[in-house]
Formats: sequence, C-alpha cells, structure tokens
Amino acid sequence: MTSPQHLQSLLADLGLEQAATFTAVHGGDEDTVIRLFGGNPEHSRPLLLEELREHYDRDLILVSRSGPAVIVVENNNYQGSRQEVLRPLSRHGRTASVYWNVNAVSQLSLAEDGLISSAFEMIAPEDIPFGAPPDAWQPLLEGLTLDDGHLWGTGLAAVERATGARFDNSWVRGPHRAVEITRVPEYLLGQGLIDSPLLKREPFISYLASLGPSLLQPMRRHALDLALAHADLREHPLAVAALTAATLPVGARARLHRELTSLYEQAHLRARAMLIGEPQVFEPEWERPSHLVFRQAIVFGVLARCVAAHLPTPTGGLPDILSFLVTAMTGDGARVEEFWMVKHLHDAARTAA
Repeated sequence: MTSPQHLQSLLADLGLEQAATFTAVHGGDEDTVIRLFGGNPEHSRPLLLEELREHYDRDLILVSRSGPAVIVVENNNYQGSRQEVLRPLSRHGRTASVYWNVNAVSQLSLAEDGLISSAFEMIAPEDIPFGAPPDAWQPLLEGLTLDDGHLWGTGLAAVERATGARFDNSWVRGPHRAVEITRVPEYLLGQGLIDSPLLKREPFISYLASLGPSLLQPMRRHALDLALAHADLREHPLAVAALTAATLPVGARARLHRELTSLYEQAHLRARAMLIGEPQVFEPEWERPSHLVFRQAIVFGVLARCVAAHLPTPTGGLPDILSFLVTAMTGDGARVEEFWMVKHLHDAARTAA
C-alpha cells in the first residue's frame, strides 16, 4: 500500500487536492467502466494525468488500469461517489471510491455485488455509515488514521486496499483515456428505500402509479401534515387557518401571515434560550426539549411561506416547501421515515415536471 503521506503529496502535484473523485473497480473492464459512468469508449482519447487539472469544469473522466483494477479519476466532479454509478460497477468487481470538494464534503464508499456496502463522510467518521453491512470498511481501515492531516491520501490508501489498485509512479505515467460523460440518471428510489413497506400502502401506491407534476400538491400537503404532527401543531388554530388561507379575505390572509411570522421568530428565540440551559450531552439529541420548539419554529415559518403564496391573490396551491421542512423532521420513527419517502418521491415528480 502506498503511504497516505505520499498520496497526499501526489494529489498536490497533480492539482487535485481541492476537489476530485477517485474510483477503482477490481477486475473491471475499461470499456464497461466507461459505459457505466455514462461515456462512450469509442470516443476516448489519450490525456496525461497531470493535464486533468485543466479540465475542472467539464464532465470528463480519466480511465486507466493499475494492476487488477480499473481506475477512474474526476477533477471537480463526483459521479464516482453516486450509488447510480457505484452499484452497477460493483457487479463487475469490488468497487471503492473516495470523493472530496472545496466545501469540506467528502465520502469514502465501498460497493459489492450491486449494493453499497459502506459509505461515510470522512471528515465525520463517527457518524453512522450508510450501507448494507455499514461497517464493511472497518477491517480495510485498520492502521489508517482519518485525522492525521493527510485525509485524502488516507482515502486513496483505503481504495488501494479495497481493490488492489496502485496509485504509483507507473500508474501516473499512464496511459490514460479521457472520455466525456453524460450524468447517469438518478434512481427513482435508491438502496434502502426500494424495499420499504411504505410502498405497499396508500397513498404511496398511487404516487408510484402516476408519478409526475400532478402529484406535487398532494405530496406537499402530505409532507406538511406529517411536519405539523411531528411539531405537535396539528391543532394549533393558526396552523388550521393557514391550511385554508386561500379561502380567507385578503386582509385576514395578511394578518395571518404576520401572526405566523411572529410565532416563527418567537419560537426561534425561545428554542435558543432553552438550548443554553440544557446539558451539553443529550441522548438522543433530537429529544432535547429545545428541539421540539425549534421544530415548531420551522413549521410556523413554512406556514407563513404558504400564506404568503396567497398574497395578494390566492394561488393554485402550496409552494415548494419540502426543503424547508427537512430541518423540522429530525429524529427517527415511522413519521420521519414516511416524510423522507414523500420527499424522495416529490423530488422525482418535480424532476419530471
């Protein structure tokens, strides 16, 4: 295995230490790997690895072989970190990738037999990893340190261990094939969702049967109802009024908007004050008393946004609120699980719009 320090230095020499993805497939075929990344192997051309730094704004991959593995390098792109790419690749051999960007987002991924085995954020390795056996990385990381100042080099070393690839001088010299790619479409429902029992009952059966723009409004209302229940606001008089804001006179709508905005601000301040007096360590974190008030603040803010959409004239329905509700749906349990399924389907329906 190449040392993390050497690999970190290599990244600096190549100009890839800011944002890149390295993917390796044990036993893979170059042309097959190119196709699964969304490229056409017949359109490949030679390119030096050191020249990849000049192609930071294009969907370009650099493909080569190192020992038993096919290696794909991306500059300022992340396709090799996506399950839509990793899972099909892993049907041709164990696949590993490491991704990082300038916003301190990173991911170390391992996939086998068509499934993500383990994927986690390298900057926060203590977070629960995602995957079928989520601890699959552990034996491969033995002896490696994820906080030693050579983080991306450590990720590359882990990819070497997992796939047999070698990021050595022989590999650096090439040859390498550059290929323009087209982004592989996202899964409608990815790993961990497709087998959910929620999909076997209504309204999810109907959502899947005709997923498209016509379902955006019912899914937004579904998500809002879940958030209201999660924040214990389902019976709040202003929440009830907000759900029928389109039927109110314009003056009443404007007043309702002001009142909801005020409740949002008050709840935010109250949550912050409560948090100061709470223990620093609280398990589980989302059951802090202040978190309920914070969730209420978020939902009041979303309701104010919904009412504002009807000012001065009523509109056809709810605005796109799911991204705002995400921060209110903390914790676990059936209600949170249902919300996330609604959000995934809503995002897919919005894409189809």
